[in-house]
Amino acid sequence: MMTHEELITELSHRLNWPEPKVAEMLEAAVEVMNAQLADNNPITLANLGDFITRRKTEYISVHPENNERWLIPPAIELLFEAAPELKEQLINNVKV
Repeated sequence: MMTHEELITELSHRLNWPEPKVAEMLEAAVEVMNAQLADNNPITLANLGDFITRRKTEYISVHPENNERWLIPPAIELLFEAAPELKEQLINNVKV
């Protein structure tokens, strides 16, 4: 697993940018993505995939033993669907 700091360091080396500039750019990108997803706008990143939000409706959950009922409030799920290129790359790079 790559940490946030490791990602910034790797991008800094690849782009030949100072780490603070990379961190600022990454933070701005995440803010834009969060705002778009909060407005229920899907985001497509080429060769990576699609980020989509889906609203789950409220429902009533019933405990199987005592029949106690709870109202589960609506929620927003974030879904990710990998691009075909990414799926293919992951399939071909699987290590056993």
